[in-house]
Amino acid sequence: MAGPGPRLLEKWPTDDRGPRLTRGTKKPRAIAWFGFSAFWGHLRHLVASVIATENIDSRQWMIPEAPDVLLGRVLEIIGPRATRTTAQAMAQREGTLAEAMGGDVWIDFVSDCGDDVTVSEAVAEMFVAEYEVADPDAPSEKLVLPRGDILFLGGDLAYPVATVLEMTRRLVEPWNRVLEKHTAGGPRVLLAVPGNHDWYDGLDGFSRLCQAPCAFEDRAPTSADPDPLHPQPDEHPVLAWAEAFARGDQVKKPTALALAGYLPVQRASYFRLPLAPGLDLFAVDRQLKRVDPRQQAYFAIPGAPARLVVLPDPARAWGEERPNGVATLKSLGIVMDKSPTLLLAGDVHHYERSAEGRSIHVVAGGGGAFLHGARVAGDAAYPIVAEFPGPRASKRMLRELPIFCALGRAGWLLPAAFALGDTLAIAAHFRGGLQSSATVALAISLIVAFGTALLVGWRRHRAARVVPFAALLGLAIGAIPVAIGIGTDALAMRVIGQWGAPVALIGAVILATMASSFLFGVMLMLIARLGLSHAQAYAALGSPGYKHFVRLRVRAGAQGMSQVDAWVVGIVDPIARPSPLLIDTFRFDTLD
Repeated sequence: MAGPGPRLLEKWPTDDRGPRLTRGTKKPRAIAWFGFSAFWGHLRHLVASVIATENIDSRQWMIPEAPDVLLGRVLEIIGPRATRTTAQAMAQREGTLAEAMGGDVWIDFVSDCGDDVTVSEAVAEMFVAEYEVADPDAPSEKLVLPRGDILFLGGDLAYPVATVLEMTRRLVEPWNRVLEKHTAGGPRVLLAVPGNHDWYDGLDGFSRLCQAPCAFEDRAPTSADPDPLHPQPDEHPVLAWAEAFARGDQVKKPTALALAGYLPVQRASYFRLPLAPGLDLFAVDRQLKRVDPRQQAYFAIPGAPARLVVLPDPARAWGEERPNGVATLKSLGIVMDKSPTLLLAGDVHHYERSAEGRSIHVVAGGGGAFLHGARVAGDAAYPIVAEFPGPRASKRMLRELPIFCALGRAGWLLPAAFALGDTLAIAAHFRGGLQSSATVALAISLIVAFGTALLVGWRRHRAARVVPFAALLGLAIGAIPVAIGIGTDALAMRVIGQWGAPVALIGAVILATMASSFLFGVMLMLIARLGLSHAQAYAALGSPGYKHFVRLRVRAGAQGMSQVDAWVVGIVDPIARPSPLLIDTFRFDTLD
């Protein structure tokens, strides 16, 4: 089915007002990251981090194919789309992808995808479309940006854990509702690197979608294993596991998941692909900790002087160096300011571009998950060239955070914890007076202060800066039930009468819980404004806005010179579905 003609992309009005802080109407809706639904993801993170050691590393069983073998498999799928004949394209299997495709290859990069199903559909509608922009080589003329020959998924394919069920509900089903309407032009290639949420499930869901089948595998649909475009995983996996465990059996899962019109080609979670003369694609998997020795040896093979490197998390974001990304680059021997590198990463749900020498850092995690806004504190470690959204829109969102938390819209896990503590403190006051409630409040203060220090990240910042901040918040939240208990105790008996204590207790707990949640929201807003922690405040907001993807054109030039042009296409409010906008455009040259 052919889609409509190319859409003319208008430039995004810089730092425009953001969308309403709401979720879609279809289920599954977005994960509330301070709610009970996210607790499962945090638990899986803990378990996965404990077992993800050098002694238990799935990558040791992977045997990545040689770059030319992977290139051949890619060309078997998209070679017929080349401007040259299929025979000529296949004959250049030992060269590069851009040369075999007649000079150009188009790649769509989407990362951090499956969350709110309404947003997932909006993202799919964005990247299947063609767009019309000003030609960077002739600004007075128009250039059509075709849908990519390759779809590159940058990790974190579903939330909170990329299980088969969550990937089906939050990624495969909503994307296929769009993709099945746009199947013209023949099959395309699917490539991917796993993120941390993919590793929480041991790459089970990731491999079923992104790993190419072996030659002896039969992926034909059967009654027991239906069409991978429409998988049917168990809707209640915990109950299914318990039932299977009681029978001494295993839970049945779909053998494969699939995106309509896309075929996976990789056999390992990392790979290398010759893109164009002098330019190789490095797709890296750091698991939950680090790049393993086998992978280091694989990427150490002498190759292109320039690289397009895709990492599961960036080396730069929010105006700061990110330790995981920096460690990954160091382990691969990549020095950004010395060798030309285009670094592309997700993980942070934000768009940001910066330069380091002749290299370019791009963070583009806008494929569907909640928004991480921009840095709103000063003193960034490097100049930020472009971002989506910017500080002004991000500050507007942060101002809504305290009342957002007070009303429970950030999730009910923390309000429930505050309600428990406030109930104990206020009930102690009603029974034993001020001394009893103060004792409970002190315990609450210590727990909140310790939790805040961990949340802010006291190991990443000066303790003298974090500890007083955490202690002050702990004392404030601990003081709330004491103050409310004093105020309501006398009021209950004098105004309401003999039934005053129970009624007052309930009212006091509700008021104290809302006040504690409000203060927690103030804390989250302040740590973002002070630059102590950027992720937690925006996670609490859970904004669906500012989704985007990157469309890349890789061009094979003369004398070993190649070029990458990039256009970042975004949508401010995917729930309302306005027209996509041009967020940013840039060029990366492999040689001076």
